[in-house]
Amino acid sequence: MVLSISTLSCQKDQSLLIKDVPDWLKNNISGLEEQIKSDPITIAAYTAWVRYEWENEYYFEYFNFSSSTKTGPKCMDGKVLSMADPKYVKYENEKCCMEYVWKGPKF
Repeated sequence: MVLSISTLSCQKDQSLLIKDVPDWLKNNISGLEEQIKSDPITIAAYTAWVRYEWENEYYFEYFNFSSSTKTGPKCMDGKVLSMADPKYVKYENEKCCMEYVWKGPKF
């Protein structure tokens, strides 16, 4: 029984963890999974996509702890909320309800 639970957990980590994932993100994740498949020690194996709620909308962020570069969060249609946008500080202070969308196998 314990073995089957741990097997399910590992499989869950390598697939989409929540519903309502936009197509642009599904395509991005497919690319990451292909990269990991061809090179299991790639840095992509240590990354993740998460979803937050803010002002009744979903925003997605990519976590790459090995890189000092950060892009702004993306909304459902893939548009980036720029860090130069005055709304960005409000987003950072008010975003909530983090959920993992996808995690690399070594995240």
